[in-house]
Amino acid sequence: MKINATLIRAITLTSICLLISACSQRIASYIEKSEDHSFDKEITTKEIKELGYEKNKFFPTKENNCISYYYGPPLTDNKLQYSVKFGESDRENIVKINLEKESLGRRYFGTVILLHGYRTSKEFMLNSALYFRFLGFQVIVPDLLGHGDSGGSKKYGVADSKYINYLIDDLTEEGVIANGNIYIVGNSMGALTASYISTLRTDISGIILLAPMPPFDEAVYNYAKRDHPLLSKIIPEKDFRKGAILALKKAKISLNDTKILPIIKSSKTPVLLILSDSDQISPYASFEQLRNDNIKLIKIHDRYHPSMNTIGEVEHEAIIRWLNTSKN
Repeated sequence: MKINATLIRAITLTSICLLISACSQRIASYIEKSEDHSFDKEITTKEIKELGYEKNKFFPTKENNCISYYYGPPLTDNKLQYSVKFGESDRENIVKINLEKESLGRRYFGTVILLHGYRTSKEFMLNSALYFRFLGFQVIVPDLLGHGDSGGSKKYGVADSKYINYLIDDLTEEGVIANGNIYIVGNSMGALTASYISTLRTDISGIILLAPMPPFDEAVYNYAKRDHPLLSKIIPEKDFRKGAILALKKAKISLNDTKILPIIKSSKTPVLLILSDSDQISPYASFEQLRNDNIKLIKIHDRYHPSMNTIGEVEHEAIIRWLNTSKN
């Protein structure tokens, strides 16, 4: 019988935690050293090239780490269609788009920057990037620190904002980002980065947050409950949360730095929040109080966290309404 690698890691971690008292330290190490999920089930390298994405690297002059990113120009196609499967059995989602240019009513211009979540990479955002290219935007899709092909160690969406801000400055100086609005789309951990960037700049027209990450200790425990229910019953909740805080501390980040709600509430940038009532990692209830003239909250149904990085038909309708009614 073949036992998958995730189950082996869970059994090993449980055994260690039962035998020694430093369980939270082991959890912190696991968080820090976890590898990215493979993207080849979502999109292949061949497909990336065929879709016209150009891969580049950016080396900030003030920093040691490089940022890898894809650039994609606007699409001239009259139709856009994709169907992406996530999960399996009772946690399966199929996210679809089937659009024609005529249905848009207008053409959009500008730049959209798309930011991925924890343990994924820029490739996981390429279908959503394709959607924005179809609308008429050019796209920039970077790897966050310690993910994909970017350098450095994980910064959990916080210090990443400084690097992406440098990247925007550089692309603006080069004339790549020249005319039109700039929007930032962030998924999960990337939503925290997007929110921080909106506080650093005055030229961001709006941010779209797909299933934003809750405070990091809560996110880690929610993940454990969802994907490792047995493990979460054996190991106390406090150890998961402490392990998350230890991982942040090693990265010189405080738990408060990962709290997105205060940033959204104080943001002067228009915000579109898209959450699912079935998402156990980023619960809709944690954000439903965020309603004011600057924040638009959309609830979608029966979508699990892994699928929230991909724009489907329901999100498309919400995004178009938001773009068309925006004051930008």
